[in-house]
Amino acid sequence: MKQIILFAAALIMTFVAHAKTISPSEEKTDISSIDQTIRLAETRDREGTLRKVNIVITDHGLSTDVSPRYSIYLGYSSSAEMGNLYASYKITDQAYSDVSAKKLSPGIYEVKWTEYRGEDGMVSVTQKIDANAVYATDRVQRKQCGNDFCDGRIKADLTVTETAVKQ
Repeated sequence: MKQIILFAAALIMTFVAHAKTISPSEEKTDISSIDQTIRLAETRDREGTLRKVNIVITDHGLSTDVSPRYSIYLGYSSSAEMGNLYASYKITDQAYSDVSAKKLSPGIYEVKWTEYRGEDGMVSVTQKIDANAVYATDRVQRKQCGNDFCDGRIKADLTVTETAVKQ
């Protein structure tokens, strides 16, 4: 009986996980607002291309009302002698606190934060981000460039699965 009650309580506290896509953002960020950077991946392939994935957290500043404090971005860069490709993704601009991120496996990352959601109040948000399409698009764009310089934005979307739990 106790297990049934605990299971029911967990269902009530957890929102349904849902999937979505996040397209690349061209939003500019003032570097003075960067609060923290978390390196999730850094690899170099046989051709010497250096690929990095970072979470960048910007600070909106303190507020006297119930305003979110942080925005969270995922940044991807791919640097090589014959060109540089990059993409930036806004994960959220609603984070209040407790921002963390980690690599789960190649191309898969997890980001957590706390945010306010109206009637539900404060919730702990966890997003599992699949960036494998970004890596694949990077390789395709480099092949299309051949031996020419290859600079520019990567146009791939992130696939995100989100779970939110009431606090």
